[in-house]
Amino acid sequence: MTSQTPILDVSHMSIAFGGLRALEDVSVQVNENEFVGLIGPNGAGKTTFFNSITGYIRPSEGKILFNGENLVRKPPSKIANYGISRTFQNIRLFPKMTVLDNVSIPMHSTPKYSVWAAMLGLPSVKRVQIDTEKRALEFLSIMGLVEHKDRQAGTLPYGLQRRLEIARALAASPKLLLLDEPAAGMNNDECNELIELLRGIYKTFNLTVVMIEHHIDIVMKLCSRIYVLNLGKVLAEGTPKQIQTDPQVIKAYLGERRRKA
Repeated sequence: MTSQTPILDVSHMSIAFGGLRALEDVSVQVNENEFVGLIGPNGAGKTTFFNSITGYIRPSEGKILFNGENLVRKPPSKIANYGISRTFQNIRLFPKMTVLDNVSIPMHSTPKYSVWAAMLGLPSVKRVQIDTEKRALEFLSIMGLVEHKDRQAGTLPYGLQRRLEIARALAASPKLLLLDEPAAGMNNDECNELIELLRGIYKTFNLTVVMIEHHIDIVMKLCSRIYVLNLGKVLAEGTPKQIQTDPQVIKAYLGERRRKA
């Protein structure tokens, strides 16, 4: 990693649930505009790591700095306003709302007009609503979802729901995008489409991305660096080539997955 100041700097973080240490002395640094992978066996602490960054879990020890701001003890809403957006391992859409509304909601997190303007139905409110819908449609277009804009989100096929969740995360205009198993449940063709989609999003929006993923091919093709978690600790960090040939990683994770394949 270069000597530049990281946009995300997690330092010596530990998380304990009672007597169980879910994460122990974890340090992860991510530079601006990097695409970083986070891999490891089930139960290694990957989603817990994301939950700590986004304020859903409070670390027992350590610091989480985002652009120099300490995120520890900050609520999820505050952290989202700093420019961190995420998807979830288990899809969290508003199933009864339309696809378009699901993407529009994050754009209203910071109101652009007063309560009085909304109550009086002033022209400024209408302009914001029109602009919001236009931007939402742009995100849906990028994700190939425009034709489904009026459908209830819960009626979409699983793969399209995954895409919608990414679109919604992008709609919040993040500086840092956290993707938690975006390819979960997808077949090979869908995975290949997702690779091209994420590569395009990453370049178009000039994002910094951290991605948890069990499809190793996706991680190797998209990420410039990879961290490996095992039993709540950082087992290794390096380029895809370094990770693929690391004896500890092969023994703890890659070797097991190759046997299953």
